[in-house]
Amino acid sequence: MKNPIKSSMKNAKKTLATLTAALAVTLASGAALAAYPDKPINVIVPWGAGGDSDLTTRIWADAVEKELGVPVVVINKTGGGGVIGTSFVARAKNDGYTLINAGLSNMLITPNFSKTPYNFDSFSPVVKFTSVPLAVVVAKDSPYKTFDDFIAGAKSSRVTQGSWGTSSSGTVMANIIANQAGYKVKYVHAKGAAASMVSVVGGHIDSAVSFPPAFGPHVKADRARALVIDQKMESFPGVPTFADYGIKGSFGGWSGVFAPKGVPQDVVDKLTAVTAKVMKDPRVLEAYANIGALVDLRYGPEWIADLNTTYSIYTDEAARVSKK
Repeated sequence: MKNPIKSSMKNAKKTLATLTAALAVTLASGAALAAYPDKPINVIVPWGAGGDSDLTTRIWADAVEKELGVPVVVINKTGGGGVIGTSFVARAKNDGYTLINAGLSNMLITPNFSKTPYNFDSFSPVVKFTSVPLAVVVAKDSPYKTFDDFIAGAKSSRVTQGSWGTSSSGTVMANIIANQAGYKVKYVHAKGAAASMVSVVGGHIDSAVSFPPAFGPHVKADRARALVIDQKMESFPGVPTFADYGIKGSFGGWSGVFAPKGVPQDVVDKLTAVTAKVMKDPRVLEAYANIGALVDLRYGPEWIADLNTTYSIYTDEAARVSKK
């Protein structure tokens, strides 16, 4: 006959051992999250160096690494209209050490207008830090002195325009603008907005759709002119808006960071907290102002809900276009 006291003690020891192991795992997990980050964080920019996505991400990375105490390394992984770099992060471990520079193009437009190995649900949105208005830009010596000149030229002859991929945000928005204004252009695609601007000032193409971080330095150096822009900016006085020409809609990009789907919420909270802090630093604000980016800090459930709504709008638009 079994001794009930010994049996009870044996069961108690087993239970205690199980609880101890579970507590150890819990404490280890908590310690790991509390220690985040304890090694370098890689942020993949799926576009070329020098463009708006690259520059806005580098300013953010430089600022937050001082708060996090570890290197935040920006890596350009280009190709496929942003698909190669974005897909790489979609497949990465969701531990917060590999992030993607997210924007209108690679997160909301490209997955809807072309076949990609990822979609919006492949990621966990972390934070948006800037917005940038789209503009149509030409070289300083271009015969198109105004947007009216450009429209007339594009209606009567072959005009080339730089963008960064058939299904990129630049091309999709440029098509909407062109359709409303009644002209057509021949697109010449590059690895990013910065590369398109090099082609513009080099005289290889007639124009480009671009954002201030990419075209701003060329305008300030008197190598290029912005003919029209999505919203008025002090940095580019006198440039009319698309609305001034009766073109309806909002045409702008944004820049932020997403993580692979399922990243721990503690990691998201840590990244958003340090971002909110550095976005109050006058030096960071000045750095963004210098490249023509507008600080537009957003994170959390309301922002994510807005992203989902916008994604659905582009899904519907892509379906409409495919039926033509």
